[in-house]
This record gives sequence, C-alpha cells and structure tokens, in this order.
Amino acid sequence: MGTAAVAGEAPQCARGDMVLWGDGRHDDTAALNAWLRGDTLVWAESGEPVGPVIADHTFRLSAAVYAVGGTGRTLERFRLVWPERGETVSGGTVMSADDPDMAPVVSGVTITGGDPGEGVPFDSPDIVPTARSDPARCAIS
Repeated sequence: MGTAAVAGEAPQCARGDMVLWGDGRHDDTAALNAWLRGDTLVWAESGEPVGPVIADHTFRLSAAVYAVGGTGRTLERFRLVWPERGETVSGGTVMSADDPDMAPVVSGVTITGGDPGEGVPFDSPDIVPTARSDPARCAIS
C-alpha cells in the first residue's frame, strides 16, 4: 500500500544505484544506511518502494549502520547480523521522529556479541538525504 503525495509535493525518485534486500544473505550495509538517512530505495526482489517503516526483516551487515534523527524512519521486529564480528542486534523498535534535533528512540532491542557502548546515541554531523525530486533523474522503463 502506497502513500498519496501531497498536492504540489515533488515526486521522490528511488536511488538507481542500490536496492535493499532484507533477506539476511546479501550485504545491506550501504543500502540500510542510505534508507536510515532518508534516501528513497526499492526492495531488490519486488522493485516496490521501501516505505518509512521496515518490519520483520533480517539484514546482513559488514560495517556500522547509523540511525539519525529527523528522517521519520522506523525499524520494527528486525535482526541486524554482522557474521564476521559475531554480533546480532534484534528487536524491538528503532524509531527516528521527524525532528532532526531528537535522537532516535530505541526500545526492546537486544545486542548479542557487541562491544560495550554499542547502541548508545551520540551527536554526529547533520546528514542530508540525496535529493531525488527532479523527475528527470527518475528511471523510466
């Protein structure tokens, strides 16, 4: 189910250089970071847009992922797996509200095999999503 665009709002094109798998087999590090910072992506298997909420997926990762405030993104009932590090993060919910000055809210998340201090909010430089509102940048088939 999609969401209706607000009248006068420019369409948002999905990135054409990456897709999100969420199957636990493909490395989703770059794509999940892009989605968490607000980029518009599609699911690899279906080509459907990834909405603002992802639920019930497993992500294989090879590096850190960063949830930032202000993107309106939510992960629910998820597994983040770093097989090379022997670390798994599962939960619960990680929710980034629309206010960029507020840290994401984390609840019901379990970290197994992680280093001390992981999953703790910290200040970072502002991250701006890639603008994809120019229809000329949209892929057409």
